[in-house]
This record gives sequence, C-alpha cells and structure tokens, in this order.
Amino acid sequence: MSVRHEGNVPVVNSYTEWDPLEEVVVGSLAGGVFPTWQESMTPTLPHDSVRIFQEQGGMPLPAEHAAAADEELNQFAAVMEARGITVVRPDFVDQTRKFGTPEWESGGSSSGMPRDLLIVVGDTIVETPMSWRCRKHEVDAYRGLIKSYFRRGGGWIAAPQPELTQALFDGDFDAEAETGYAITDFEPVFDAADFMRFGDDLVVQRSHVTNEFGIEWMRRALGSGFRVHEVPVNDPHAMHIDATMVPLAPGKLLVNPDRYVPHPLFRDWEILEAPKPTLGPDWPMYFCSPWLSMNVLSLDEKTVVVERQEKPLLDALTDWGFTCVPVDFRHVYSFGGSFHCATLDVRRRGRGGTYLTV
Repeated sequence: MSVRHEGNVPVVNSYTEWDPLEEVVVGSLAGGVFPTWQESMTPTLPHDSVRIFQEQGGMPLPAEHAAAADEELNQFAAVMEARGITVVRPDFVDQTRKFGTPEWESGGSSSGMPRDLLIVVGDTIVETPMSWRCRKHEVDAYRGLIKSYFRRGGGWIAAPQPELTQALFDGDFDAEAETGYAITDFEPVFDAADFMRFGDDLVVQRSHVTNEFGIEWMRRALGSGFRVHEVPVNDPHAMHIDATMVPLAPGKLLVNPDRYVPHPLFRDWEILEAPKPTLGPDWPMYFCSPWLSMNVLSLDEKTVVVERQEKPLLDALTDWGFTCVPVDFRHVYSFGGSFHCATLDVRRRGRGGTYLTV
C-alpha cells in the first residue's frame, strides 16, 4: 500500500511503465561534461566516442548542441505540464568538480538521465550503485527532490555505495568475440535503466553496468512483494534495457528486432518490432546507438511520447492503437537517452498486479 499525505494522495506511487502519469522528474543537461574515461566504458560506447571520452573527459559538452538539447528537455516538460502532469526538475550541480577515493579520482557527467540512477518501485524510490565512477555523485542533483518525497511520506532506500576499485573492472569481456562483461561480481552494481516494471514483477538484463550481485541485491531489497526476473538479450554492448524492450500497455511490448530474445514471460503478450531508426549516420551520438528511437514514454496505456522525426515508429504505434505525442528530442539523443531515460515517473495512478506469465 502506498504511503499517502494530505488529501489521501500518494506521494510516491509507480508500479508499471504505463499507468496514467501524474508526476514526473525531467532531467537537465545544464553544466554537463564528458564522462571521465575508464576502460569498462569501451563495450558500451559508439566506436568514435572512445577517443572523445579519453581526450575530453571532464570537459564541457559541446555548448551549442547541449543548449539545444536542454531546450528540448524544457519543451518536453512544457508538453507534459500542458497535459496536467506535475513536472519537477533537478538542482544545478557543478559537474567539473573532482571527487574520488584513495583508489581513484574522477570528474562528473550530467543530470540529464534520472532513469539511470533512480527507480520507483511501488511507493519507494531506490538509489542505484552505479559502476561508472563519474556517476558516483550524479544523484546529488536529485537529492533535494528525494528528501522532499521522503519527508512527505514516500519510501526511500539506497543500495550500498560501491568501492569502484579495479577488482570490479577485471571482467571477462572479449572485444574481438564480443562475449563476456566489462564488470565482475566483486560488489553489487546496477543502473536502474536495466530494469522494467510490470506491476508485481520486474524484468532485468545483465549488462556491462549491471552484475548478478546487483540483481540479487535488488531482489532481496524489494522483498516478497515483488519478483525480479533476469532475461537474456542479444546485445554484446548491453547497457540499459529500455532500448531493447518497452512495455506500453498491459499485454503490449515494443521490442528491438535485433536485441530482443523471445521469453516465456511474454508468451501471452502482443509483440511489436520497432522500425529501424531514421537518424542519419552523421548525427553525433556520443553515448548510445540510434535505437534510442524506441526509448519512448507512456503517459497512460493509450498515449505515448515519441520523437517527432521517427515517422515509421509513429505510424506503427498509431496503427497499433496508440495516440502518439510527437516531441523534438534528437539533440538529447546525443547525450545518452530519450524520453524514458530522461525521466523518473514518481507517481502514476495505479496499483501492482500480475501482468506476466510467471
């Protein structure tokens, strides 16, 4: 049961990816910098970005492009506010500041992608233990929001803070064979974006930022009220499941035709293969692949926010019975995410339930 405040309204309440959205956090790229380089990033990045991160780690993101991306985030927030959804934004954080431990030193990243570092499960916000050193303090921009939700009755738990020493990064990834993972099970680490919520069930992928230790920590932390299912994916560069599968409504799953592996959990679901992205090869993509096209956000089980220029996807979803809300977001693409990545759905109108064939 969700904790409530005045007026019997849940403060934090989100069990699925599709229940009617009432309150959402939208990220900000203001002050963002290129992540400080570490070798475990290699399997997850576009090839050309390795050199950029190695040479420009800790330096500001390209000013004109980042400003255009931040304006897209602002316009996206305005679209949701116009639909009656409460939108909250993070505090500004100086991403150029250095931090570290006796073992290592790093600079920051950005505050653009709250989905990576926080997840709402039922009535509780969960802070994740991220494996990229540059992201260790990324949650600072959201700390005031988390405390506010907690003070008003919302739940809040945080995973153990990882040491992030070399022992975590001595994984078995083979670049030539594209097998294995960049991280070990030295300590629990995971990104929230490797999880998807289906009521009482969560689906997770193992990836280059999420290990088995982290998945098991999440399973135990959530307790008997939720089930956590690990699923295989066909992605040697795995980092975040929300460009591999996105549930849009009960029984309707949008999937990446190159990465999705059929699973018995979804045997009763309709599956739609996302059309190929329309993004051209010359568009700068520092963090991710163009498959961010399918990183959409459900406002309810009939309404989906989609990038305006992804016409094949807009048409496919419309034909599937959805109302699409087109929003410009390609500049945001360049810095590591789209609508799902750039948001944290703090409150949706709904409860848990069983939607998967368990």
